[in-house]
Formats: sequence, C-alpha cells, structure tokens
Amino acid sequence: MAQPRAQAQAQAQAQAQSNNASHIHIQPGTFQSLLPLLDDILSIIHDQATCSEKTSTAQAGESVASKAKELATTIENMKLATLNLPGGELSIHELKRLSDRLDEEGDKRRRILSAFETRQMPLLDRLGDQTSSSIDIDEGGSVMPSPA
Repeated sequence: MAQPRAQAQAQAQAQAQSNNASHIHIQPGTFQSLLPLLDDILSIIHDQATCSEKTSTAQAGESVASKAKELATTIENMKLATLNLPGGELSIHELKRLSDRLDEEGDKRRRILSAFETRQMPLLDRLGDQTSSSIDIDEGGSVMPSPA
C-alpha cells in the first residue's frame, strides 16, 4: 500500500511542478471539514461501548473501518490537491523562509521609498512647480523644461 501512495505523491509533485497557476482547478468540496467523519467514527465507537442495544462487534468494526477508509481517502485527496497548488510541494520550513525573505524585501523597498520621500531634491521640486505651459516638447517628442 505504501508503494502506490508514494507513486501517487511523486506523480502529483511532478504534475504540480509542470502546472502553472492558470491551469489549476480544484474540485468543489476537496477541502471539506474532517470533523463529520471523525464524529461518525467516534459515535460508532461510543455507541458500541455505552449503548444497551449493542450492534455486533463485527458490524461495528466494519462501520469504523469503512469510515476510517473514507477519512484516509479524503485526507489523501486533500494532500494531492495541495501538491497541485503553486508552491504546494514546499515544506512549511521552506514557506516560512520564503515568507521571511519576501518580508525583508518589502521592508527594504519601504526604506528606499522613505529615503526618497525625505530627501531634498531641488531639481524635482522646481520641475514640479512649473506649470504645463512652461514645458516644451522638442522635435523628438521629449519633454524639456523651458528656460526660466
């Protein structure tokens, strides 16, 4: 059983790497809640242990096994769908590292913009103060400030 699962995961990873974001399609209900399945399993076990009208052990075992297989299949489908998402093949550590790197890059860009905002630039201030009537367009289509 481990061999087919490993092959399916390897295939999903290869497919995830070859897909681009515009081709991703996730089936509705792929990421459904697992709680109803867990509740069903626990209810069967609880009823078997506490109810006066016990079902046969074999029947209860079959019900639990059926629900457990359904739960395992649901989790496997979720895992495969996750691998098909862009970046789905990345580990939590790699995602954290990437997120930290993007945060650092954003902070760096904000510092640069802040430095430009506080920097005195007299030429830009003069250009900004000129009205559109004092700006000439040369023969090549370039915008040139007219001499003041």
